[in-house]
Amino acid sequence: MSLYVVVHPRFGDAARVVSDERRRPQLVADIGTGGEVSIQVDDEPGSTELAARFARSLAAAALRFAQMCEESIPGPVVCGEVSTAVSDW
Repeated sequence: MSLYVVVHPRFGDAARVVSDERRRPQLVADIGTGGEVSIQVDDEPGSTELAARFARSLAAAALRFAQMCEESIPGPVVCGEVSTAVSDW
């Protein structure tokens, strides 16, 4: 069974890490008003290691996604001028 979730981030959407009543970590994305995606660790042997590996993979993909989004933001348009200044930010 496949599940597809499409999220178009809006102001107020956020991600956070919490713990359940057994102190197991959960990665939660708050989406919209009341929407939530939660990645949890279960009681199966090895699930904590798998969750850590998945989270690192997700984090790497999220950083790449952020970089691609930032690269696609149009910069200021300078008409008739060629800038050779180097930005240090």
